[in-house]
Amino acid sequence: MENTNVTMISDLTLAQDDYTIKVRIIRLWKQIRMIGMILIDERGAKIECNVDKPFSYLQGNNLEEYGDYYIQKPTIGLNNGVIKFVDGPHKLYFQYSTKVIKCKDFCGPRNSFAFIDFKQLHSNSIQANLSFDIIGNVFQCFPLEPPKDKQEQKITLKMEDLEGHEVFVTLWGRYADEIVAYVSKHHGHFVMIIQLAKFKKIRERPYVNNTYLATKLFIEDNIVEITAFKKSLQARKTSSCSSVSRASGSSIMCSLHDDFLQKNSFYKISTIHELNEGNCAVILGTIKMFEDMRTWYYNACTKCKSKVILMDVPNEAVNDLDRFEEKRMMFCPKKDCKGKDVIAEPSYMIKVRVQGLVGVVSLTMFDREVRNLLKISAAELISKYERFDNPSDFPNELSAMLNKKLAFKIVVKTLNSSKFGRYYNISKITDNFDIIVALENIEKKNITEQDMDNDSVNAVDSEFTSQDTVGCKDVNSHTDDNTPVSNIPSGNSTSPSSVTATNNLNSPPTSVKRKLVDIYDLDDDVYESATKPNASRVDNDKAGITTKLLIPKVEK
Repeated sequence: MENTNVTMISDLTLAQDDYTIKVRIIRLWKQIRMIGMILIDERGAKIECNVDKPFSYLQGNNLEEYGDYYIQKPTIGLNNGVIKFVDGPHKLYFQYSTKVIKCKDFCGPRNSFAFIDFKQLHSNSIQANLSFDIIGNVFQCFPLEPPKDKQEQKITLKMEDLEGHEVFVTLWGRYADEIVAYVSKHHGHFVMIIQLAKFKKIRERPYVNNTYLATKLFIEDNIVEITAFKKSLQARKTSSCSSVSRASGSSIMCSLHDDFLQKNSFYKISTIHELNEGNCAVILGTIKMFEDMRTWYYNACTKCKSKVILMDVPNEAVNDLDRFEEKRMMFCPKKDCKGKDVIAEPSYMIKVRVQGLVGVVSLTMFDREVRNLLKISAAELISKYERFDNPSDFPNELSAMLNKKLAFKIVVKTLNSSKFGRYYNISKITDNFDIIVALENIEKKNITEQDMDNDSVNAVDSEFTSQDTVGCKDVNSHTDDNTPVSNIPSGNSTSPSSVTATNNLNSPPTSVKRKLVDIYDLDDDVYESATKPNASRVDNDKAGITTKLLIPKVEK
């Protein structure tokens, strides 16, 4: 096909019907009812193209990413979708008369990125409905968050440009899997390009997100753009103030499972007082009650989340009475916010009592944790209750937190050097079923092992006690008078057990028992003498001798 019949993308007009474009597909994604593509011509101009059903069945098998084609007789439509993947007024569509022919002499670029400056993200100068490309150094990854409700799993990253400007990136679904797969095999920071990303601002903080299917990740790929960025990055690594040098060579992420089950130690709630300031611990417990139902939110600075201060200041305007009126203004106590316009928003701050298998602790849950549990913001709750003219009442929706079993990652903080003046910051919470079950097993195992140790100690104590007490009663501990044991000469005392042992070493322990007749009180025997041995009572009985009873003399 001759080049004279080819129309460049920049020359397309609505007046044309019969034309041919010579393009390369630099991005292709398939959906159930359509195929989406980003096309680029030899001049570098781009345009979005959709192949709707049923044309996707007719032409879809012939299309592939980075393939070069002649496309004859597509139709032009408006580029007014929810997200624009190319900044332009038009979009191409396939129709019944459209034909696709393979091209072998395309001379255009392989990729064409539209990188944005991180400053544009912070200045909020990005169109919300326009996708863009971004390149940066990923120096921190937060743990992978598992799927929840109808949301896919996600992972949050921190990325910086060559000037040190940082931005948060949240990737969902299969894009999060790509990050986890790469980090599991590589160590340290990495350079990444996100093609066809979208912008979102959350609480005055810019976030970069992926689109549902169109986004593509280039992680340390051997392409010109990443190679050039890494060279510039290497030149900055010598700077001590660069966050790149701080992050390089260190592990930048661990999964949520690792964070709760491997990286940090599990503690029973009753033992967290043993931790020192700054230590992290994982605990397991159920929210049983609210400690303070008078306050459940505060007005937080949107930039630093600190509690804003409301002050009445004189108004520069003068009223009719030539007096200055006062107006209420908000101030943030943080140094970074001083002298700047402060914007406040309601944020959760709820004090709860958490009960574990052993122990109870007071924790304060802030905006991030409560929003994740309730799926509703404090501002939305306040606006909902404003119609009752009492928005500060404790909302019933918060009761959904009660009896929820959660795993908490806490950090120990102290108000003073004493361990009694301490509190615990919640670093992270999760209600992941697998993590909670694993922690329950760890907790039960620890308690079982402790009970076994106690039983063994009790058994040893019992054994020693029985050995000390069997056969140890002798005349030293039992006397016929009230003489203290310490006053009896030890040389004159004999033990029944020792006598029996002398007579018969092989006799059982019961042989130490003496006949009752030998220990009876013999005061009634007239033959008893203190100096002469007593005659045997048995012999007296045989001789017919009986003991005479003395008749007491009654006084008259």
